[in-house]
Amino acid sequence: MGLITSIRKRLWMVTILMALALAGFIIMDMTSGKSSAFFGNRENVASVAGTDISWREFQQTENVLYRNASDVDYFGRKEYVWNQMIEKSILEKEASINGLAISEAELKELQFGNDLSPIVQRNFRDPNTGQIAREQLNQFQTGLENNSLPKEATEFWEIQTKEIIKDRLESKINGLVKGGLFMPNFMVERHFQESNEKINFLFSRIAYNLIKDEEIGEIKNEDIQKFIEKKKAIFENKEETRDLEYCMIAVNASPEDSARIRAELEAKIPGFKTSVKDSLYIVTNLGKFDETYIKYKDAPTEIRDSLIFRKPGDVIGPYINNGEYCITKVLGRKILPDSVKSRHILRRVENREQYLAASKTLDSIKTVIESGKGRFDSLAIQFSQDPGSGIKGGDLGYAAQGMMVKEFNNKIFYTGQKGKLSIVATQFGLHLIDITDEKYITKETAMQLGTISETISPGEEILTAKLDEAQKLIEENQTLEKLRKAISDGKTYVMDYAGNLSSNTYKIDKIGEAGNNTTREMVRWAFNPRTDAGSTSPEVYTMQDAVKKFTNKYIICGLAAINTKGLPKPAAVRERVVEEIKKEKKFEYIKSKIGSVSALSSSYGEFITKVDTAIETTTNGQQVPLYGFEPDICTYASKLSPGQIGGPYKGDGGAYIIQLTSKTDPGVAANLETFKRFYKHPAINTISTHLMASLKKSY
Repeated sequence: MGLITSIRKRLWMVTILMALALAGFIIMDMTSGKSSAFFGNRENVASVAGTDISWREFQQTENVLYRNASDVDYFGRKEYVWNQMIEKSILEKEASINGLAISEAELKELQFGNDLSPIVQRNFRDPNTGQIAREQLNQFQTGLENNSLPKEATEFWEIQTKEIIKDRLESKINGLVKGGLFMPNFMVERHFQESNEKINFLFSRIAYNLIKDEEIGEIKNEDIQKFIEKKKAIFENKEETRDLEYCMIAVNASPEDSARIRAELEAKIPGFKTSVKDSLYIVTNLGKFDETYIKYKDAPTEIRDSLIFRKPGDVIGPYINNGEYCITKVLGRKILPDSVKSRHILRRVENREQYLAASKTLDSIKTVIESGKGRFDSLAIQFSQDPGSGIKGGDLGYAAQGMMVKEFNNKIFYTGQKGKLSIVATQFGLHLIDITDEKYITKETAMQLGTISETISPGEEILTAKLDEAQKLIEENQTLEKLRKAISDGKTYVMDYAGNLSSNTYKIDKIGEAGNNTTREMVRWAFNPRTDAGSTSPEVYTMQDAVKKFTNKYIICGLAAINTKGLPKPAAVRERVVEEIKKEKKFEYIKSKIGSVSALSSSYGEFITKVDTAIETTTNGQQVPLYGFEPDICTYASKLSPGQIGGPYKGDGGAYIIQLTSKTDPGVAANLETFKRFYKHPAINTISTHLMASLKKSY
């Protein structure tokens, strides 16, 4: 009913969207085939460093890289692929200019040799052993040579090859720039002096938190504007940005919703108690069945104490855990071994045909062993495709819980029996498993629990009511100024500010990653040429719970500002700078109160403090004893003469008054070249961090 109401209220929007869709189909038909000549190459979405980037290639790359990674942030992965393609184009251009290339022999070494590319190492490292899965890599090499790789594997290898080339070119260009670094002797001598000159000083610190915010007054837009202009290099925009103001309207389950969900679970308890096939009953009722046995300390806190007295078959609940009503059945209790010794025969599987062949092979081996016509260890040496254990007769040694992948772990600890062969599928293939020994040390009891749960989510009534409320706010307040006033007068919700958003922004911190799709929709609206500053969006945006996927917020928003290239407006950066401006104002307030200082003291007018000591610090030292990171204070102290008092100086956490007590000259470096190599390291690290960003600016 809530959905129908929502559609009715947006009927005008549906009509417009249908008209636009129809127009889109007509235009698409007009621009297909030969007609596309009027519109240029629609495949290309960008041209970087003389290289066209096509939408088709972008999509294919994303699909291959994230084929089995549905949990990766949707917009984050697109940003990664986009940057990879841009950077590859730039690096290839720079390599061509500088006479750099990668030969076929070099590429083959990076792909299959002893000096593997970091990309190959990342993709072919066994997560259990930490070693490179050479056998799997060799299978790829063989498949490439005889054209027998499956289509998906071929696509993966093509994308990986592009990543390898990009990584290698970047490494070579980095090396070229690093090799061109030159540090003259006077710089080395200065670095040596500043890093080795020992200074001792006394100091007093008047902390900024001693001054209340009211004493420095409100941070005004003029204050922020001055701060921005003082630090232009940090704040200058290279492109147009937008400022959004938005209001989040939480949608929480009502008491009636909670009572209904609890009653639904209570109705399932009798059937749960009497069920014979617990796994089927749990899955049928959308619950969570797991073969794992857990210890009391790992059980949900809401039922942990009561589990001590429960026996298999007992059902506990309903209880609330992590926003869900749950009922839990004790399915089993037993003492688990602390470690298990096992052996296996592995047949690797990558497609259905290999799975059927592996299953047939292991069934035959299992029959041979059980009939006494063959030995496990001999057959493992002959048939196992695990190079590590195969040569040892399949022996894996002792493993504690959690050391093996889940399916293997469950078999050897929970469902398998010592001396009885089992076949298990994991991400590595099919395993014929034999449990050969178990060690019991702690003899701690564990339980297998089955849980049926239902999220306490808002029902249609509350969803419709909150949507109506959001729509009414938008309909009655079609300018941002009116919307701000309505929200302020209502005293139920608050307006938040998101400033300096680029056209590609997909994250707003306060909205969170769960709202990335919503953020994109809001930003697209803000950058629509027809959207004026001060207007509100006609759309009510929806957010879902990140895990349970029910609607938990509605968002309404307005466009606060359109920022042209150059310095942003104060409102756009307020949240970023207000604390730093407060520190500056509090420092000036302290200076005005204590005036000139001629002696170190534990009190300066109204401020009570103490005298502390800093021993054997250096000019480049960035830590002040007791007060941590203070990058400027040691530098101020080094500029004083012994016995001289200076200050107040602006620190990160307070105003400092300093008296230098001694300064030890380090003399001249015995081996200037050694120190030159040492001091070049920060510059080299800077190149690795910033070279790509610098190259992007030049294109």
